[in-house]
Amino acid sequence: MDDPLQKCLAWTQLQNQGRSPHRKALDPLVQAGIAELQGREVVLVDHETLSNIIESQCRAVIQARDEANELISSMGLDVSITSKPMEALALLRELHKRSADEKPCHVQALSSALFQDSKHILRFPVLNKIYSKWSQSCFQRGELRVKSWSDLHHRQGLNLKHVTQALGQACIQAGRASKTEDFDFSEIRFVLTTENLAPFMQLELKRGMLMFCQGYASALPGLWLKNLPRQCKWVHFGDFDPDGLFIFEQLLKASQRQGRFFPDLPFLQRHKDRLAPWNAARKFDPEKYLHDQCTELAFWGKENNVYAEQEWIMEILGPDRVIAAITW
Repeated sequence: MDDPLQKCLAWTQLQNQGRSPHRKALDPLVQAGIAELQGREVVLVDHETLSNIIESQCRAVIQARDEANELISSMGLDVSITSKPMEALALLRELHKRSADEKPCHVQALSSALFQDSKHILRFPVLNKIYSKWSQSCFQRGELRVKSWSDLHHRQGLNLKHVTQALGQACIQAGRASKTEDFDFSEIRFVLTTENLAPFMQLELKRGMLMFCQGYASALPGLWLKNLPRQCKWVHFGDFDPDGLFIFEQLLKASQRQGRFFPDLPFLQRHKDRLAPWNAARKFDPEKYLHDQCTELAFWGKENNVYAEQEWIMEILGPDRVIAAITW
């Protein structure tokens, strides 16, 4: 077996229990006479020899797995170490250090520094998942797209209102956008978030802020929503389908604030005859939603079996009428 962790876990289980269902990892023990195959089970016959082997070959591997799991828990990452424990521990130690120092790192540069191979982390699922979970939690990847029609100053003096006027939008690297203490949100009284990029590009407000929320990637937009003034009103423009409602609920949870979903029920009822039938395998399930408006919309979607994409709403109304419907 190529993976020492799985081999060591199988050997340790046999040592502790005296017998185990047959698996490939136990074949070397059978061949060496340390255990014997009895039907579909492997039975330990030389406990002392196996104990010595585990002490010499497996102790460090299992200890690395345990230390890696402790680091994972302390860092709040949702990862299970099923292979590569030594390398996983080395990666976690480096990421933990970089988190404390607030040092960004690109995965290939990190991989080259740790393993002398720029693609090593990407090549092994457990290492790739560790890096991905860490980078998401530290906002090491991605970006935040924002348009502002109200003053929104960065501490270095840049006003995103002026950036929007000059360039159409501000595209902020995730690591910088996550430092919300660098931004003055005090003048923002209205914020509109959009699930898809096309509406974000087309819509223009008279006041407030427009923010692109890329599907289920809700952590960074949620962080900005959370830091907006409490009196700021929030509307989310999403697809009316099961995923669109779940995305809105994720934003509600991440932002810890109240918001309203558009298209709302009055709009859907007015345009019911023009809505497309919902034929996807995933159905509207009202019981899966916590927010009252999401539950109400899911009941209506289930009853009428229709859906509405943002782009379709933009097409039938046009940008100005969409804004009018949202900001009534």
